[in-house]
Amino acid sequence: MLPLSLDTPKPMMPLWGRPILGHIFDLLARWGVEEACLNLHHHPGPICEFVRRRGRALPRVTLILEPEILGTGGTLRKAAWFLGDRPFWIINADIAADLDPEPLVRAAAKPGVAAALWLHPERGPRTVEMEAGRIARFVSSRPGTRGTYTFCGLHLVSPEILRWVPPGFSSIITAYQAALRAGRTVAGVCVPDSYWLDIGTPDGYLQAHREILARHRTREPGGRLLDKAAWRTLVRWKRRIHINGFLAAGREVRIERGARLTDAVLWDGAQVAADAVIERGIIGTGCSVGGRVPRLAVQSAFSLARPGNPSDVALALALRQLGWPAGETAVIPFEPRGSARFFTRLQYRDQRAILVRYSLDREENGLYAGHARFLASLGLPVPAVLADAPAHRFAVLQDLGDRSLQALCEEGASRRAAQVYRSVLVSLARWHGVAARAARRMRLSLVPPFSPDLYRWEREFFVRHFLVPRVAPAASDCDAVLRELAAAADALGAAPAVLVHRDLQSSNILLCGARPYFIDFQGMRFGPAAYDLASLLCDPYVELAEDLVEDLLRFYNRRAGALGPVSAEIFWLAAVERLAQALGAYGRLGANPDTARFGRYVEPGLRMMRRALDRSRACPRLAALLQALASPAGR
Repeated sequence: MLPLSLDTPKPMMPLWGRPILGHIFDLLARWGVEEACLNLHHHPGPICEFVRRRGRALPRVTLILEPEILGTGGTLRKAAWFLGDRPFWIINADIAADLDPEPLVRAAAKPGVAAALWLHPERGPRTVEMEAGRIARFVSSRPGTRGTYTFCGLHLVSPEILRWVPPGFSSIITAYQAALRAGRTVAGVCVPDSYWLDIGTPDGYLQAHREILARHRTREPGGRLLDKAAWRTLVRWKRRIHINGFLAAGREVRIERGARLTDAVLWDGAQVAADAVIERGIIGTGCSVGGRVPRLAVQSAFSLARPGNPSDVALALALRQLGWPAGETAVIPFEPRGSARFFTRLQYRDQRAILVRYSLDREENGLYAGHARFLASLGLPVPAVLADAPAHRFAVLQDLGDRSLQALCEEGASRRAAQVYRSVLVSLARWHGVAARAARRMRLSLVPPFSPDLYRWEREFFVRHFLVPRVAPAASDCDAVLRELAAAADALGAAPAVLVHRDLQSSNILLCGARPYFIDFQGMRFGPAAYDLASLLCDPYVELAEDLVEDLLRFYNRRAGALGPVSAEIFWLAAVERLAQALGAYGRLGANPDTARFGRYVEPGLRMMRRALDRSRACPRLAALLQALASPAGR
């Protein structure tokens, strides 16, 4: 939920006008719970103030501060003085929940039961296996299949569980597993007529608002999370502005007529201009927005970058270097990526910039700003560097907008797209030639070039993250595929080395005005020109027609000059190599909930890979294995 969670802890985020924590207290009060112990760690101030304002309302709340994370198990050991000798509830503070507790109470009361856990049979990752009402495994080897469930973050626990909680940091699951080994039962309960959703991510947070509204209208479980006051607020706004889907607006919100809102949550004091277009947006407290807001969360920079608040040093320094006032700057995070870099759009009036924060887990992340300056000095189209602070691991770049070559292709503008590809190839030939000579002359700092070790990493990455999980081949088949890909890499290694972009796909070409710009070139290095060409022309994001691919390859070769042409043979081998790396990345990223959207490119990637294997005829064993995964559209 960054950047929103930097200043507002998740339990205090509003769910239909009330903090999530308030809804949880209401649930416990309906169950007759009189005493609650609230464990605090991140940004406890707002939670303490909320508890203070509740006064004598039930449940009465005891606060425990946890300076260092102890895990759910470690927290229980710390709170043992509070728990006593009766069963107690544990509930996560970032879920939307509405259920009858009786099924859990009955399950926990049976002899030998150490805990009763609320499970969901359909939603979530479904990693828990249950047999005859008993949890058999917490980490399934077949998640999401028949007989697997998701733990909902609510459990009724026997006090004897403390005997299995180890000292220091631990998960409560560790104690449950120890209880199972000791012969106790950990019950799993799917509660009928209930509602649950994890709302710890922007997608889940918005989904909960949408579903709760629908359930309120039909009086289904979960509908009571939208109370009369929130319903009246929604009705009042619907009379004044046009809303698609839902609008959950806090106090002192101002929305000018003409604004278009679809599935939006506006926190207290948010201001929306008449030209604003918000689609699936979360606008933070006191934030003012206008124009199109394409991301899931927007926060005012004021609270994040105010003096004395250490929550976001990079943001505060970036605003200082830009000379933009925090109180009037909106912070709009991009979706998570797979490169240990975090992108945030900063918007002050009609000015925009991109704040890039990075870690040095990957050496190349620290090279981006220097590469941008180098490429710009040669006249190549890249974003300008507005600020650079390597000591604090951030840079601020020119904002080129959101319109990419990928988006252009998805719109079906084929003639315009072909023109853009040719323009990109003209710049790419200069990159491969002029920039390569300049980089050698200047001894530009780069990551190591393509090498046998790098090619080996790419093919092993493909086998580990894609081939094994998707195909489950025999060990002999894996060995054969690795040998085939090694032979293709040997041929690429013999090609002349130029300066390559390394990740040249349509999403990394942004269209600003009439000119295409390159981004994401931090991995720039020396290698075969064919790798860049294959990345661009055999890109699963757009799936160019084969005749257009061949036409664009000929176009590049006519402009290659002293570099010499890239043969069709080498090009298709490079396509096999690049697509193996891409499919491995889609497999790894697709398995992560934060980056699961990359999984939708697996099928296009397979189609492109089958084309490359057919044209290169280099990897017959791999082609045979992938044929089993062929989709009807690709046959």
